[in-house]
Amino acid sequence: MEVRCPRCGKNFVRRVQREGLAEIMASAAYLYPFSCQLCAHRFRVWQWGIRDTKQPIDQRQYERISVNFPMAFVTDAGRGNGTALDISMGGCAFKTEPAPQPGAIVQLQLHAPGLERPLIVEAAVVRSVRSMYVGTEFLRLRSQEQYRLTQFAASILTARRLKDDAASQAGRLRETDPVPQMR
Repeated sequence: MEVRCPRCGKNFVRRVQREGLAEIMASAAYLYPFSCQLCAHRFRVWQWGIRDTKQPIDQRQYERISVNFPMAFVTDAGRGNGTALDISMGGCAFKTEPAPQPGAIVQLQLHAPGLERPLIVEAAVVRSVRSMYVGTEFLRLRSQEQYRLTQFAASILTARRLKDDAASQAGRLRETDPVPQMR
């Protein structure tokens, strides 16, 4: 059964962790929480016969999309350039040297392929720094930039889904298929 977001109608949704006693009890009746990867709408869907498993669910709100394109950032300490490594509707990770400090507020210019001009994130906070790898959370985007980010993410997710569908029709594993265990 394909799950679609009731707000935007897209099928880029993922099952998310249950929050609170009501959602835990609802899952006993096959009612599970989902979140749209594009518009962030959280909703519940009946999935009769699909039992909740005890597998850990990624606690991130949005799925990371692997990318590789140039970007620039500005902090109070100065400017820098880097390479975006992954992006989601809620943030991005990039590689740069020297890296800004955790907690720093940065402005990002993402030079994503297919966009006429850089995508501007007015404010993002640096959440993690590991060597030269920086993880950020988006704090503020203008509505036009939010729309452009949504369109960019949708195009990448659509292309990946088409590639996965073609691979499954050819009998190959998709990127999202579990890898069989050797015994």
